[in-house]
Amino acid sequence: MDLTALQEQFGASGAEVVRLGCSDATVVRLERGRERLFYKHGSEVGAEADRLAWLAGTGFPCPQIVDRANDWLLTKELPGVDASQPWPARDRPAVLAAIAAGLRALDELTDCPFRSPFPGTADAVTHGDAVTHGDAVTHGDYAAPNVFVDPETLRFTGVLDLSRLGRGDRYLDLALMFKSLRGNLNPQYGGPPAARRFVELYGADPDDPRIEHYITLDDTEGYLP
Repeated sequence: MDLTALQEQFGASGAEVVRLGCSDATVVRLERGRERLFYKHGSEVGAEADRLAWLAGTGFPCPQIVDRANDWLLTKELPGVDASQPWPARDRPAVLAAIAAGLRALDELTDCPFRSPFPGTADAVTHGDAVTHGDAVTHGDYAAPNVFVDPETLRFTGVLDLSRLGRGDRYLDLALMFKSLRGNLNPQYGGPPAARRFVELYGADPDDPRIEHYITLDDTEGYLP
């Protein structure tokens, strides 16, 4: 990645590769005047840009597109701090509540033109004696690093990394955040009890078998883009 060329292309004064996350895409942080931009390059970035453009059009908080092409995307910085950071102990209950509130708001959107890549999430789902349909707007990677919260108000400020966004079962994102909170990557929240509390704050059942089902699917990763 030629950082100097990127700086010249976008009129930036500084550029730094961001090495967080598991994506194959290359992400570069650009400083341009008083604003901070993020350049993302990769084979799936075009699909992500389409989803980002749709989501922004609904008014849901997400990075604003500055420019794009088939395999790269330039966005403005999302306000707030991501939920994987070492939040003060006194703030963590409110951060969990903000994560749950953001997911409820996302799930309530309608008319999404994309379908979740997770198998079965947009089809009829049997839950006990009830059958529900995957008609929620799911993020597809709703984990702590992709969810942002205002450090002053402790309210949800938006989401990142939307390449898997699409219509699906609302328990998909509940499962992915459950996994994110109960594992070793975010121990500051307290592990499994915090994961269960998040699901309860959302208004769902932390013992629903779909949670473990979608965690297992996510762990295989073979079918995902």
